[in-house]
Amino acid sequence: MNVANLQLEGMLLAFTAVLRSLVASGALSEAQLKAALTEAEQTGLADQQRCDQLSPSQRDSIAFAARFLTVATRSDTDMRPFSAVAREVGRTT
Repeated sequence: MNVANLQLEGMLLAFTAVLRSLVASGALSEAQLKAALTEAEQTGLADQQRCDQLSPSQRDSIAFAARFLTVATRSDTDMRPFSAVAREVGRTT
């Protein structure tokens, strides 16, 4: 496996932990977090000219981080391994 992919997995998990801490502390509401991640996903896919040149799987790749963090930071779940969250993202998109 590409080392960069492993680094991205670690970064997403670390960012998940930070975001969960911000919500738990009250510094960020769940609604604010969800809105920010939705905005990030939409912004990533908003460049229509660029997206028209990409395959559907490439567009999903652009949106993956925001989708991953949306699933990983839900309050109804505990911190989960990267593979479990990634599987859920793949099933729901």
